[in-house]
Amino acid sequence: MQKIRAYAIDMETATIFSVGFYNKIPTGALLLVSDQPMIPEGVKTEESDKNVTGDFVEKHIKIGIDSLKQLINNGLTVRHLRF
Repeated sequence: MQKIRAYAIDMETATIFSVGFYNKIPTGALLLVSDQPMIPEGVKTEESDKNVTGDFVEKHIKIGIDSLKQLINNGLTVRHLRF
């Protein structure tokens, strides 16, 4: 059976990327998706949200911090935004 993957970017993340592109700022995002609303057993509940938080948030934050450290070590700087 072939596995189908779907990718999407939420509006807030799209805005970050748009502003980064316009201002020539290297931009990245790390999203933790905790539900699959297209299937009945994939809808987020309070219990499943607690499970995801307990199982993945700490690791997710560590990945984000490690990524930022890599950027700092490569000497990349933050540019001022233009609107």
